[in-house]
Amino acid sequence: MKPTTLNIASLASFFLLFALFLITCKENPKTPVVTAPDANASISPAPFPTNIVPGFKFPEDTATIINGWLGGYTAQYFDTVSIYKHAWGIWAGLTASSGQKWNGQDLLVYETWPGISEIQDMVRAGKTDCPTRTGSVKLSKPRQFDHARALLVGTPKPGDAVDDTPNFWVTVSYDPTAACHATKYQLLDSAVIAGKIKPGGIGAIPSFPRTAITTKPSYFVGKATDSLIMIPVWPGPTNPARNYPTSTWKTHVYIDTKNQQPAGKVIVPTTTANPTPQEISAATCNLSDFIYFKLDAAAANYLNIEDATQGIKASAGDLAILVAMHVTTKEISNWTWQTFFWAPDPKNPLFPSNSVAASLRPSQLQGAASHYAVSTAYAMVRPNQPIVGGTNKGVTPVIGYNPFLEPGLGQLNGPLPNFPNKLSPAIQWGMQSNCMSCHALASYPGNPPYTADQYISMDDPIFKGAVQLDFAWSIQGNIIPVNTSTQPTTKK
Repeated sequence: MKPTTLNIASLASFFLLFALFLITCKENPKTPVVTAPDANASISPAPFPTNIVPGFKFPEDTATIINGWLGGYTAQYFDTVSIYKHAWGIWAGLTASSGQKWNGQDLLVYETWPGISEIQDMVRAGKTDCPTRTGSVKLSKPRQFDHARALLVGTPKPGDAVDDTPNFWVTVSYDPTAACHATKYQLLDSAVIAGKIKPGGIGAIPSFPRTAITTKPSYFVGKATDSLIMIPVWPGPTNPARNYPTSTWKTHVYIDTKNQQPAGKVIVPTTTANPTPQEISAATCNLSDFIYFKLDAAAANYLNIEDATQGIKASAGDLAILVAMHVTTKEISNWTWQTFFWAPDPKNPLFPSNSVAASLRPSQLQGAASHYAVSTAYAMVRPNQPIVGGTNKGVTPVIGYNPFLEPGLGQLNGPLPNFPNKLSPAIQWGMQSNCMSCHALASYPGNPPYTADQYISMDDPIFKGAVQLDFAWSIQGNIIPVNTSTQPTTKK
């Protein structure tokens, strides 16, 4: 399905109404833009703050999570209230102000952390000291979508004021303790990883520290010069489950780049291919409802290199709009997994979130950060299973995924030579996935499979002769070959 295209009459009528609205409203003041720093200037990685939400503890005791919230290895029902509260505490820390600026913009804590490309560059150079972020964020195509664009084809017509061709991008960042661990042990060096192979056995990289956090933000990039930017929003899962990439969604919102929409407006996404001006107006929200940043010249150039075959050029000043973020913490051996995604109605988000999770959002989360929903996956199945020696019998699936990524993965256990699902052959689609199950398969060498939700023992025969990468697909996708050029190539 192609994105919504407005016919000429509807477009003219809409912008007449929109222009009148702009005249009667005063633009919200923005932080003054200051001169951009040197493109090679370093950004100091901010430590993860733990004092934003009262009662939040990080890192939480492993025993509290395993034996308390997950009920050991026998509970059919988890303490989801504690799990959701903990996930929200993590989100509050990530989205807190770092007190730093880049390109005239305030940086959130997670925006100061080194990206996987910067870690890769240090490992390539043999450096083992702790990395910093240099310059702007480097966005790339999701690794899941190497085979196709995630959304939208075509180029805006001259004079169009509605940007209906934003591009979908991701990045991966490590908190300071995780980044230092990756460079200290040279975890992206193929020679180092290959040295851990145990013929006939299972190798492993050194485990990340308990304070480690990794993030995978997902962005749409659109033009700030347009009055509106149209993006898809999650319509909820299909029944029955099927392949459901972003390009097939019929629900869209329109982002007002001038922030002229009234506070507290109820946003009603469009659901038709040719919405009326009134429907578009109801679906229009403020840019300030999203976490976002402006690309500088270096970031735009990086995107253009990544997207060289698509014919859509990014420019300095374009807007990278956060729609979702995977977040993992090493508080337990299998990591905790939470994903956050933008919701038109954050009080009543659609599955894989729910209204209970939304009701536990702390009051300390304000502004754009409060417009996101949460989904968690602190176990693969219920009851929780041990790291090795567990079972797929007599258990129920725990579903948790990023709606902007996993539903487009398609059929994971069918005609593809992927890891067979031992829980149920019917659990095979991206929207039936669990972050922990899928990331458990991250290993080297070869091309490890993706999987929908099931329990995976870390001594499974699939790992024989391979090196387990501590659940980090970001390592598997960015390992530097023995013979490589000096130009880094990152996969997310």
